[in-house]
This record gives sequence, structure tokens and C-alpha cells, in this order.
Amino acid sequence: MTKIRKEAYSYIKDMFIQHNMVKRTVFSVLSVLIMGFGIALFSVSGFGVDPFTSMNMNIASAIGMRFGTYQLIINLSILIFVIIVAHRGLAGVGTIANMIGVGYTCEFFQGIMSNAFEPYLSSLSLRIVLLAIGMAVISFSSSLFFTANVGVGPYDALGFMLSNATHIPFKWVRVATDFSVIFIGIVLSGGLQAILSGDFSAIKNVGIGTIINAFCLGPFVNFFNAKVSSKIMNVDYERISRDVAFFMIKGAMVKNLGTLAEVKAPVFANAPGFRS
Repeated sequence: MTKIRKEAYSYIKDMFIQHNMVKRTVFSVLSVLIMGFGIALFSVSGFGVDPFTSMNMNIASAIGMRFGTYQLIINLSILIFVIIVAHRGLAGVGTIANMIGVGYTCEFFQGIMSNAFEPYLSSLSLRIVLLAIGMAVISFSSSLFFTANVGVGPYDALGFMLSNATHIPFKWVRVATDFSVIFIGIVLSGGLQAILSGDFSAIKNVGIGTIINAFCLGPFVNFFNAKVSSKIMNVDYERISRDVAFFMIKGAMVKNLGTLAEVKAPVFANAPGFRS
């Protein structure tokens, strides 16, 4: 028990001595709320949602559970597994906010927008507009979340852990996990049977939007990193790797700081171009 208490204290201390923690925490929570709004736009457009959300929505619907509640349960399960097996630096305040907030925020905004847009959703042009706005909102919120650098989402953390364990580049691990969760969601929601019977209309929460999200999210996030989020958080991303998430993990935790000067050192100290 003493060891667990020491580990918990060390983890909390590591998390809260990071540079500019209050500002980064506030923007991390804000990004989660914006992210939920963006996913709701995606969902209401009827063109599908991101792979992980697709699986969770399909399974939640199949078992009769609220999407927000199911997403919280699956995220918590993943987070516990990641913390036990992998490095604790993958988790932080942002991880908790992401785990709890995205599902319920999406559910909240989806209920509002479904009622507001339902009479007009027969219009393809409106659905395309909702999809485009949703993509922009999700890209910005993801950029802000990553730039805040106070933890990754549980699903992202799982990908980093698998990449580290298998020595396979994260981008390929992410492709594999994305296809896996889409397949799991389709199978457990009865979508596979619908496909085999030729009833593709019965497949829910998977569509062109899912494909667009998979291929375009990275470039759009990089755009918002350079033009918006880096300026909000006062971080220069121009000279770092395009894989922002790996950079974030590399500098995620500040450990064993013995002096006040060290405590004040920015967590991005190793990043070229950081502006203090």
C-alpha cells in the first residue's frame, strides 16, 4: 500500500509541475468540449464518424446503452490497461478529460443538432457542409488537445503502447487499430450480417466521413498546429517532426526535479524553436 501511495504521489507531482500547467489544462478541457461538438456534426451529417467513435456508437446502440456511458467505460478500461502495462507518462489531466468528456459532449450536441437539422437532412449539400465543418472542428480540437500536452486520449495511448511493444511505426499501428475497431463495431452491431445479405444501408456510423477522417485528419491537424494552436500555446512546431503525438510523448513528463530553476523549465525545452 505504501508503494502505491508513493507512486500515486509521484505521478500527481510529475503531472502538475509541468510548465504553464493551468493554461494547458484549461485549453485541454476546452478542446475536449470542441471535439465532442465536431464529432456530433460528423454523426448528424450521416457520412460516418471516426473509427473509434464508430465502434463505440455501434456497440452502445446494440446493447441499449447511452453512447457517452459506453465510451466512458471502454476508455476507462483502456486507460487502466495502459497505465498498468505501459509508461504512466501517457496519461494525464487531458486523458481524464478526454475519457469523460468527449462521449457525453458529443451525445449532448448530437441531440440538439438532430432535432434542429432533421427536417433538412434530406439535402445532400447540407450534409456535406456539416461534414466539412465537423472535419475542421475535429482537426482544430485535436490540434489544441495535442499542443496542450497534458496527456493523450486512451485510444491514442493504446496505439503508442502497441507501437512501442511491436516496434512497428505508430502510423501503421494506428491503421491496424482503426480497421480493427471498425470491424469489431460492424460485427457486434449486426453490420456484417447486413453486408452479407447485401443490405448496406443497415451499416451505421461508417461511411465516407470515416475514410476522410482517417486520411485527412493528420494533415489538417498539422495545419492547425502551425497556424493556430502553436500560437495559442506559444509553441513553435515548424521544426519538429510531423508526428506531433510522438513529440508530445517524448517530452510528456518532467521527473525528479531538484531545484526551483528546474521546476520552472518548460516541458518543451527539448523542442527546437520553443518560445519561452
